[in-house]
Amino acid sequence: MQIVLSIIVTLLVLTGLVVAHEFGHYIVAKKNGIKVTEFAIGFGPKLIKWYRNGTEFSIRPFFVGGFNKFADDEEKDPEPGDFRAASLKSRFLTIIAGPAMNILVAIILSTVILMTAGDFQINPNPQFTVQVQGTEQSSPAETSGILPGDVVRSMNGIEIHDNASWNEAISADSGDTRSVVLVRDGQEIKLEVPFSGTSEDGSKLIGMNVQAEPVKYNFFEAVGMSFQWLFLMMGQMFTALGQLFFMGQGLENMAGIVGVVQIVGQVIPYGLVSILTLSALLSVNLAIINLLPIPALDGGKIVLYAVEGIRKKPAPIKVEGILNLIGMVLVFGLAIFLVFQDVSRLVT
Repeated sequence: MQIVLSIIVTLLVLTGLVVAHEFGHYIVAKKNGIKVTEFAIGFGPKLIKWYRNGTEFSIRPFFVGGFNKFADDEEKDPEPGDFRAASLKSRFLTIIAGPAMNILVAIILSTVILMTAGDFQINPNPQFTVQVQGTEQSSPAETSGILPGDVVRSMNGIEIHDNASWNEAISADSGDTRSVVLVRDGQEIKLEVPFSGTSEDGSKLIGMNVQAEPVKYNFFEAVGMSFQWLFLMMGQMFTALGQLFFMGQGLENMAGIVGVVQIVGQVIPYGLVSILTLSALLSVNLAIINLLPIPALDGGKIVLYAVEGIRKKPAPIKVEGILNLIGMVLVFGLAIFLVFQDVSRLVT
């Protein structure tokens, strides 16, 4: 049952991200006067179809992505509205809009997460509150008046606002008592709490159970932190890709569709926030992979447009077709290799 749920969630997440990518192409193409004859969600025979603004929309049974189809008959000269008839700028903006939409989706998801859950995985330097969950019976914490729901503002003179300060406060030597500052119903309370013993790691105990909750941020703070997270993830990805292409290192760490299903299965038990966090990360991955200068990918098309801008004329259709075919062979070859690598990991 778990593997079925993992597959379903993976397909829904990947399809959603690919459809968002294709919608980026679609909306910018329409804005630039390029006709989009078809917009499909999924692959296979059409289950449902409808028409709007000259585009046929369809939903298909195999939820493994989606696609756009631009008006463009390669057998005759391009006509107004055809993709090839559009200006170089319009074609470039249409193609770059797909990865840009995935970046936007990642920022939206991470912003929502930081506003609603303050998730640790998005924020590299999380701020959090430490709340008392309970006190042990007859412990120093209970007899000193500490109650469940109290928020620990500081301990041993150290203000608690992140993981580092909490660990510092716990390990600080404070003689025979802990100086604890609490917040209860908006009021600050200061207590001197004696020790009840020591833990296995040598930390002094007072009989109080606490839980750290990430701080939730307002909209503007969340957006700013989302961009920080985005740049961090993109830097790590570019570093990994550089090591792969120039040093031949890291291929064993890549995952295909089977590996993604396995990762999603590991994330599902942690709830919706973790699934959305993984979705944001996958959206960034999809954007960057599509921007690689490989024929058939958006990055390969952008390279052709750059060459066209220099030569002042587009590449011959046959040359572009051959390059796209080579790119597709490379992409599908890598996908098949990664599936075998994923399966071998599972077996071993």
